Amino acid sequence: MKWVSSFYYLPIPYGIPLATVADQTQQVSFINNLRGSKIRLRFSNRYSSHPLVLDKVKVNNRAVTLHGETTVRLAPFEEQWSDELDCSVAPGDKIVVSTYIKDAQVIESACIFWSRKGALVKLSTSGDYTDGGDFATCNAQEIYPIVAQDENKGMLFYGFRGLQVYTDDAVSVTAAFGDSITHMSYVTNALYKRLCEQYPGRAALLNCGIGGNRLLHNATFVDTIPGNAACFGEAGIKRFEQDVFSTEAVDTVLLLEGINDIMHPVQFGHLDEQVRAEELEQGYKRLIEIAHSHNARIFAATIPPCGSPAYPADWLAQFEHTRLDLNERIRSGIGFDGFFDYDAAVRDPHHPGYLKADCHIGDGLHPNDKGGAVMADIIDLQQLLGGYTDAKR
Repeated sequence: MKWVSSFYYLPIPYGIPLATVADQTQQVSFINNLRGSKIRLRFSNRYSSHPLVLDKVKVNNRAVTLHGETTVRLAPFEEQWSDELDCSVAPGDKIVVSTYIKDAQVIESACIFWSRKGALVKLSTSGDYTDGGDFATCNAQEIYPIVAQDENKGMLFYGFRGLQVYTDDAVSVTAAFGDSITHMSYVTNALYKRLCEQYPGRAALLNCGIGGNRLLHNATFVDTIPGNAACFGEAGIKRFEQDVFSTEAVDTVLLLEGINDIMHPVQFGHLDEQVRAEELEQGYKRLIEIAHSHNARIFAATIPPCGSPAYPADWLAQFEHTRLDLNERIRSGIGFDGFFDYDAAVRDPHHPGYLKADCHIGDGLHPNDKGGAVMADIIDLQQLLGGYTDAKR
């Protein structure tokens, strides 16, 4: 028997208060792919300097407690596992986590994703609906105007960051680690759908992405972004072990990171932080070393193009010089257990340095649901999972 995450995101270090909420129900729903008779939540107030009180927390209308109390109290920067809840779940079940905050509280620590093809978040305009029932909803940008600019972005949720199932099935756990292309979930939702269809009860997928994250440097200071872009997070080589291996045994890592190391120094005027492909290769080798020390395999994805007509003319040539070199290093084999060629799958063959026009959200960098599915579809699942999952611990 072991605890395995059926749902897993990372809290983001925004560095600023995001909102003040009161008399609000939050519902986070997702499709489960694990089988078990007990569950637990990972409560999180990880990046908040304010305490957090959740007056009610329920999973599928059943009360979740912390230290035997139905009111969950988290100190600043605190994370805790909930008490175990007897609750039978099976592959294909819809799980709904509902939280209610009565009195006004500052929200400074939250998780976020963008794609609507997987988990969903609903926020009530007012009222306690943790016992169920329909409620009037508000859009995320009404609550979080700083980080949710329109209805197609920013599905934020607070108070918890994951749900685990206690299972005796042989489950293969994959952690997708990287930047916004992972974090936004267009790729991971498509991959998770394939895993659920082909390996019901046998595969779990953790989203360990942070938008704007770089492999070698901490968040770039950008005075035009709220919180000066602290939300880009700590360098990938620094956060990798904690964010991937701290909650459970991970069998496989799926890595896509490096484009922000290439782009951000130019975009944000930090030219002293420009890196070469060989430096990124050394960073990859450090992640390989850590993954293998945890008896996990690690697969890389090649970095897709990032071209945009909005860039100054000289930017793309700078980006491409490093990106193409780095991708050839990944393809040639630098210690990864394998690679998946995202670049080849979504690049525009008639427009070098650009994504296919129908595969991104409009900015030339981030895949949309179609682009995410194209990337996910090239992943050989048996290779990713190491053969059939019965062979896993």
